[in-house]
Amino acid sequence: MSRTSNRTRWAALAAATAATMLLATGCGGSAGAKSGGQIKVAMVPKLIGLSVFKANQQGAQAVADKLKINFNYTGPVDASAQGQVQVFNSLTAQHYDVITTTANNPSVLAPALQQARKQGIKVISYDSDVLPSARDFFVQNTDLPAMGKALVDCVAKPAGPKAQIAILSSEPDATIQVQWIKAVNDYLKSNYPNIQVVTTQYGHSSPSQSLTAAQSILQAYPNIKGIIAPDGAAEAGAAEAVNKLGKAGKVFVTGTSDPASIRQYVKSGVIPCSPLWDETKEGQLVMYVARLAHDGKIGPNSTFTAGDLGTFTAKNGVITFSKPLVFTKANIDNYQW
Repeated sequence: MSRTSNRTRWAALAAATAATMLLATGCGGSAGAKSGGQIKVAMVPKLIGLSVFKANQQGAQAVADKLKINFNYTGPVDASAQGQVQVFNSLTAQHYDVITTTANNPSVLAPALQQARKQGIKVISYDSDVLPSARDFFVQNTDLPAMGKALVDCVAKPAGPKAQIAILSSEPDATIQVQWIKAVNDYLKSNYPNIQVVTTQYGHSSPSQSLTAAQSILQAYPNIKGIIAPDGAAEAGAAEAVNKLGKAGKVFVTGTSDPASIRQYVKSGVIPCSPLWDETKEGQLVMYVARLAHDGKIGPNSTFTAGDLGTFTAKNGVITFSKPLVFTKANIDNYQW
């Protein structure tokens, strides 16, 4: 082989090596943080101020130092998809290593998150998913059919198998609420075919708007016996509306809220039971997934350990956190968050 051929071969090898190194380090986002080193991770909830998301924040902060994470909790002040997009764009410009988020709208958020991923930033959705093409992993709260069953059972047992009920949700296009409502309707169809859902309304994740919406439901449909409210603000708003209109013991409420927000209503019986999961521990899991995803130590179909939380399995990028945790009068004081 000639010297010219050798020089050509070594030049090609050097170029390939340089390209490989460039791909390994990335450009922007994750490029500046080595595996195992300090990384910047943002948690972007649907809105700042909702107690269930504060519990996620508390859990995330509890493990951030141990995982060498510089943690930032930031988001819009109301449940706005465009507000989240603005936050994502800012985080991308600041070269964050990982963005974690619960989505107000799966498709509206996608372009901004896809752009972040192109710059090497890992994206982890939790609670409410984005489009799969816009994230690396999704931490799903709990199995959807199990959640639908738990929500229905909490209302159907006290209200009766032929009751009229209503649904009070957050937004018409909020991913996880849409999925839970479908699971509720599927379970009703197969197990309580004589329960009638007379209306579905929305409180926009606002305590005051949820209260007003629930009062309107109770006044417009005086024969309803239950309200399923798969949103933290909606559940508390519906329970307060029942109290204000003197319907305690006649109308039963359930939903998905943190124990602090519904404790008084569970103890009084307005909310006979309420399924959720441990929000603080979910926040911890999100940080473990963020760390492992950044370091390349978790694949879309793999099993991994998240510290004291235990072992989890990713299936096509989806990680189920837990079975429903059902709050009742007997156990709600065991959960102080």
